[in-house]
Amino acid sequence: MERDAAVVDVDTAFVLRSLFGEAEAEQVEANRRAARQCEFLAEVLAHARAHPDLYVDTISNRPAAALMPLGGEAELAVRCAVLEASSRLRMSEQHVRTWASLAEQARSELPRLWQSALDGFISIEHVKAAQSQLTLFAEHADQVAGFDEILRDVAMGATVATTRRQARRVADRLLSPTRTQRHAAAFARRRVYVDTAPDGMSWLCALIPTVTAHGIDRSLTRTVKNMPLDELDGRTHSQARADVFAGLLGGVGTPHGVKTKVLVTIPFDRLAQAAQASVRNRPGAGVSNSGGFGADLNATPLVPGLGSIDDATARQLFLDAGAFTRVITDPVSGVVLDMDRRSRRATAAQRDWLALAHGTCVRDGCERLAIDADIDHWCAYHGPNRGVTDIVNLDPLCDPDHALKDTTKLEHHRRDDGAVEVSFPSGHRTTNPFDGMHERVEAVLARGATATRDAPPF
Repeated sequence: MERDAAVVDVDTAFVLRSLFGEAEAEQVEANRRAARQCEFLAEVLAHARAHPDLYVDTISNRPAAALMPLGGEAELAVRCAVLEASSRLRMSEQHVRTWASLAEQARSELPRLWQSALDGFISIEHVKAAQSQLTLFAEHADQVAGFDEILRDVAMGATVATTRRQARRVADRLLSPTRTQRHAAAFARRRVYVDTAPDGMSWLCALIPTVTAHGIDRSLTRTVKNMPLDELDGRTHSQARADVFAGLLGGVGTPHGVKTKVLVTIPFDRLAQAAQASVRNRPGAGVSNSGGFGADLNATPLVPGLGSIDDATARQLFLDAGAFTRVITDPVSGVVLDMDRRSRRATAAQRDWLALAHGTCVRDGCERLAIDADIDHWCAYHGPNRGVTDIVNLDPLCDPDHALKDTTKLEHHRRDDGAVEVSFPSGHRTTNPFDGMHERVEAVLARGATATRDAPPF
């Protein structure tokens, strides 16, 4: 019996070692593939930069100087290449640029570390952890080789978090500037950014000095701690801290408080006859939400660019708003009624409608908000086939995409769903990632309802 147990123990240990071996082999291969993809992206952008004629007609269609980005035709070609890579690889444009920049910088400044990534022994995140300290070496290039050598050895046997921590320590030991001087440089990079979270929430993040950050944290704690119980109104300590923080940043109770603008949608058949007579005729075609589920404006409250919100939030926005704008919609389709305009510049109401209907820039895959976009005439306002300034001829295009439409060889095609797909000189075309999403969701819901109805009673 004891011998059999020993045999079983040996067998299970062998299986466990084999499983770990397979996992390690897969990790090495994944690291190798990620590093190579970064290099390929860097080479794509470098090739576009060296051959701008791939994307930009440099002779017959030279763009106006006002539309030419800093860096000229080469930078315009890089923008096109980033857009095509984003569409092909299903990555964000920022992700494409980040990975390409990572490979380009690591190859030239951290060659040992980068070779370890290409060999699969460390991950891209290890390289990024070391790369984050390179800005400190701007005036001490002679120390970068030593930093690269040390961090390569550290990363080979450490987690990403440990590598990041050790990278800071190694940089401290190698650099002569004092912590005060480096803090001054870091202070110049302070910023704020918003990261969208599920269920109608977002993280508001700010890069600020540590002393200030902890001071704000302590101030919030003291403020909430000294609140009377009736002011807490059943909120937890964390909830009250978040509310106080939002109130301070939003300027609650001050002349600079955040103003809410509400777009109220009203189906046409809800208007009195006299009001109906004042509404212009509907355009021949409507505009649908390029977000994929369709702009059913008669069915759900919407936040432009983010999608539907819950009824309670919508009611609170309406109560908080000092004014609101009416949008008259078709009672069946939810399409807005015509907002005709005879001048080139879109009205504020038209801009509001386009932001509400599309949410984001109409180009496939673009996540930039329509509320901040340029308003593009699909049929050009100037030219032999002059297009009018009304809803059916207007699209929200973010500034980068608007520039590419007017100045490059990229071909833009408007689809029936209101979104714009792009054809590249290489033959690639963007696609709508939300195509058929509404039907697929309805089918899943229908299957769930059928399964529930047909389930036997127990």
